[in-house]
Amino acid sequence: MMNALKSKYARWFATGALSLALAGCGGGDGNDGSDGSDGNAGGQPAMTISSMKVSFYEQSVQDGVASVRFLVTNQDDEAIVGLQRFRFYELQLAPQDATGIGNASEWQYLVNQEDCTVGASCAGTLEDKRNGVYVYTFGTNLTNAEATSSTFNPAFAQRIMIRLYPTPLPDGTAVPNTNAIVDFNVDGSAPSYSRKIVATESCNTCHGDVSTAHHGGAYNDVNMCASCHNTGRMRDPDHRFSMLIHEKHFTNTDGDIQPAFPGDTLMSCQTCHSNKGEQTPDWGNWSRVPTAETCGSCHTNIDFANGTGHSVQQDNSSCVACHTTEWTQEVHNEGITNKRAVIDSRGIQATLTANDDNTATIRITLQDGAGNPLDAQSELPKIKRLETATNVGPNFPAMGYSASASNPFGHIAQDFVSNNVLQDNITVDGNTLSFTTPALPFGTGDKDTAFSFIGLEMCSDANSVINCTADSATTSMKAALVFGTKSGAAPSHRHTDSVNYGACQQCHGDTFSLHKGYHAGFVLSEQIARDGVVGLDGCVACHTPDGTYANGANKGPFEMKLHVVHNQVGVITDCQQCHNSFNTGAFEKKGALATSAGQYTTPITAVCTSCHTLGSEGLHSQATLESYGAVINGDKAQADQAAQSETCFYCHKPTAANHTQVNM
Repeated sequence: MMNALKSKYARWFATGALSLALAGCGGGDGNDGSDGSDGNAGGQPAMTISSMKVSFYEQSVQDGVASVRFLVTNQDDEAIVGLQRFRFYELQLAPQDATGIGNASEWQYLVNQEDCTVGASCAGTLEDKRNGVYVYTFGTNLTNAEATSSTFNPAFAQRIMIRLYPTPLPDGTAVPNTNAIVDFNVDGSAPSYSRKIVATESCNTCHGDVSTAHHGGAYNDVNMCASCHNTGRMRDPDHRFSMLIHEKHFTNTDGDIQPAFPGDTLMSCQTCHSNKGEQTPDWGNWSRVPTAETCGSCHTNIDFANGTGHSVQQDNSSCVACHTTEWTQEVHNEGITNKRAVIDSRGIQATLTANDDNTATIRITLQDGAGNPLDAQSELPKIKRLETATNVGPNFPAMGYSASASNPFGHIAQDFVSNNVLQDNITVDGNTLSFTTPALPFGTGDKDTAFSFIGLEMCSDANSVINCTADSATTSMKAALVFGTKSGAAPSHRHTDSVNYGACQQCHGDTFSLHKGYHAGFVLSEQIARDGVVGLDGCVACHTPDGTYANGANKGPFEMKLHVVHNQVGVITDCQQCHNSFNTGAFEKKGALATSAGQYTTPITAVCTSCHTLGSEGLHSQATLESYGAVINGDKAQADQAAQSETCFYCHKPTAANHTQVNM
């Protein structure tokens, strides 16, 4: 960007030239720039633009022609002058029951889109008042049935949507892509009804920036998505928003509806359909306005018209007679409510004691929801699986997933109970189950501490724990994490200030069970919290520096695995979605990480390559990194020796807010 002084003069010059260019776009002479409806616009134009805010002043439809006056400002509320490219849409909202008794309200396109590029073509008339205020008058007359996608109804609420393109200003200043929406009656007054069901911030809880979900980042307001994906604009009726969005987020296998992504958040409709005040005045529509179209988007095994899986329903007129708001809410929330009740009904109290012969004894006592100990023999018939995973050295585990040529020690995986059966080597003493491990590779420093991650899976029905049968459903319960030292000193702990599990819960929910199926499943909760923070440190019992079962072929070390898995899903767009800090000091305690089968990489480079490809725009080439001290896919001993020789942080100072930051 130019320096501020040159940029200011360039902007003033450019805006002068702009008035001539606007004539080609139907622009006026701008003499009414001081009109009272322009509000407080004016002053010096914005010099830096990291975000844009659109404030609407006037909007109406007169004699069939829609127009809108709006102010565009930057992050500092400074006027943005000289925007170059826009797209405008005009819609109307058919209210509930307008298209048929029982039908939901729906957006109807009037003007599909009118594009306007300064100095080129413009479908309507654009005026830049040169003080941040813009006025656009549509070129389409809404009363012309041949020019509109739907029949204009002046009694309906209207919507104008604007896309402001990321086309640089005349002086070269970059601007971000921005969306803006305004709803109104034809006379400009506020409408008495709306269709704002889900807030963009709810989408961004998982997506980070919902604009990355589709369309190349063009649309960052979910209301834009809901407006475009309607009957009149989508050739495929299944692409209507209420149907498309459910189909993308859920699967249906023979009537068993499950979230399409790992986690329990989507088990509650109110994760998305939540009361966000003015953002979602119609959030309750999900339970208040049942229709065959919306319900069928999840219940794909039902054919309402033919009576398959449901009584014949030719229209939506009688849906609410049976499917009342209260009934719908109860049925759709029942699963997650019951699961939470089961999880909260049990807890674990555990200890780990190091013995003189380098073994360690793990003792586990099951508790009820109030923390009272439960009789082990009485609980045994209800336990599907109780397992432990034990390792040494929380900050950089000394034991691999299994013994290998590069590490003779594999972590200790021990089931206490499997399919209601007490396993060999497990003893029972009243309320307590005990197991003594083989000898562990205790040492000094971090290796003075052993730790065990404990998972519990119990048989359940509805909201209760039950005795297991051959076909019992099961629920993963709260995991436990216990530490003990050989020396008797306070144990070392892995840091938990890089990723707070609260960030995981935003997408996965507070009942999410990690690895259920292969393991008992681990529900991370306050039971493993330290200083009020629920961490992910138990995961390294298995996700060791040597990888997991593939010995590094799947980038199994914990520092890498989460990046790999979440990048595959494609919803992470910002490090801060998960990280509250990077805690780069933690690398001082790390050695080589397995990045390929039997091959190792120095830790900083290994972590970076779990997101970035070597030699890509986001990462140096292999040769460059090696010149900075890295070992890449090499011998473990060599990579271990070089682990503290990487010079990355001499130049780079990554933060969660800006992982590309450098020291200057």
